[in-house]
Amino acid sequence: MLHWFPFCGYFLIALVLTINAFSRYQQFSKRLTIFAFLCYFVIILRLCLTPVTFSFITANRNLRYFHGVPYNLLPFQQLDLEWFLNVIMTIPLGVLLYLVGRKSSFITVLALSFLFTFFIEGNQFVCDFLFHIGRVADIDDIITNTIGGVIGFYGIKLVDRGFIDKIIHPFFLS
Repeated sequence: MLHWFPFCGYFLIALVLTINAFSRYQQFSKRLTIFAFLCYFVIILRLCLTPVTFSFITANRNLRYFHGVPYNLLPFQQLDLEWFLNVIMTIPLGVLLYLVGRKSSFITVLALSFLFTFFIEGNQFVCDFLFHIGRVADIDDIITNTIGGVIGFYGIKLVDRGFIDKIIHPFFLS
């Protein structure tokens, strides 16, 4: 049961922050955006910070170990399905970042995507060390997730023209 502590702890923090954010916005559409953030964060937590008994890693990587905790600091050892799935996994992050600040600069989007990814990978390493959740902190994940966030942001920015703007405008938090 201790293996689930990181997920449960972060879930409670996210829930409190969501309730707090709800008090700032009265419009249903803005609350829906905040709820989407909560759902996305919980899904990412479930995918990345819960214990696993199997591995998604399909490639043979040259892993290093720190007190039994595996990690990879050598990027691009092999391009595999996991690499592309990590990009896809964080495209919604970019879309949500766009709803928060659609006039953000490239550096801001890159930095926020990187920090979110670094938070997840850093937590995987620490939580595996403390709670043995069976995860691997991987530099490829940091790179691919950051790319996914940037793609999501600029992908939605490309389609935010004309009638699409009218559809998504109520969901902007800024």
